[in-house]
Amino acid sequence: MNKVFSSKIFIFFAIILLFSANVKAQNQMQGNLVKWISIEQADSLFKINPKPIFIDVYTEWCGWCKKMAAVTFSNKPIADYLNTNFYPVRFDAEGFDTIKYQGKTYTNPGGYNQSKHDFAKFILNGRYSFPTIVYIDRNKQINPVPGYMEPLDIEPLLVFFSEDVYVNTNFNDFELLYQFKFSVSYKKKIDELKPEQKLDTLGVVKWLNPQEAYDASQKNGKPIYFHLYTDWCVSCKIEDVVYKNSVVANVLNTKYNPVNFNAASQITYNFFGQEFKGNGVNNPHALTYALLKASFKFPADIYITSKGNVINEMHGFVGSTLMESILEYLYDEKYKTVKFEDFLKTFQSKIKK
Repeated sequence: MNKVFSSKIFIFFAIILLFSANVKAQNQMQGNLVKWISIEQADSLFKINPKPIFIDVYTEWCGWCKKMAAVTFSNKPIADYLNTNFYPVRFDAEGFDTIKYQGKTYTNPGGYNQSKHDFAKFILNGRYSFPTIVYIDRNKQINPVPGYMEPLDIEPLLVFFSEDVYVNTNFNDFELLYQFKFSVSYKKKIDELKPEQKLDTLGVVKWLNPQEAYDASQKNGKPIYFHLYTDWCVSCKIEDVVYKNSVVANVLNTKYNPVNFNAASQITYNFFGQEFKGNGVNNPHALTYALLKASFKFPADIYITSKGNVINEMHGFVGSTLMESILEYLYDEKYKTVKFEDFLKTFQSKIKK
């Protein structure tokens, strides 16, 4: 196994997430727990550090906008998550300020009461509904989501965009996984589901530590599936539900030697004849450095042959069906002869829709 270590010290963000534990609204005035900034400020900051932009599009006469400010944006866990993971902006769709964004200037040409600002027209695609939350992702794609949302409603959407879940997964699938992960908070919604809509959570993956996975791979010749997560990564927690799918769990247990590894672990492990130690609280483990080099985006999945060759590395959330297809594609060594997109055209999932 290659000995590649990064000399750059990487400190994990110490983000304490209180999501789905207690999201009762705290009626603070006008969502003052969120540190709102202007769109120009968000645009400038994005160029330095491309966090997604969160825009609360409202009007002065909109009652639901006021309620969302008083209830949802005054909820401390929601506000903390917004302040940490987004550039949060409140924008009056009927205001008269001149807006500069991405090199263009936008104004309100109407000059009369309730005339709409051109920037609102741009980010809402001409579909006026208030409140609307607009998410501008790291690829600068604009994603408007209309309607009033309680804290429990907006939680999965925040994670969906802040942790780039949208890259590999549609929101409806992710939202359902999110609800099953935090089933106590979402009990009412889960109870309302039809039996065929409920997720399969009966699978149990027989996780190994790195040393056990190496020893097993030398005996059975199976590849190692190495999953890395962090405590502050919310989508990593949702991935736990994916592993509870019976089909996914069965593939991992029968065809791989699976490892579920805390990237900031302080435990010393031997892996492919080398010793790897922890680097202190909230710092990446030496094995994390060795596997990921400098690509510290989680969750991360590394596929390693019994000889120590890395055959694939993935970063970001992966849903159940996609996970199943990747596991089969790599185990059967289809990657040697077939492109993954072509493999998917004929792949038949065993997961019930």
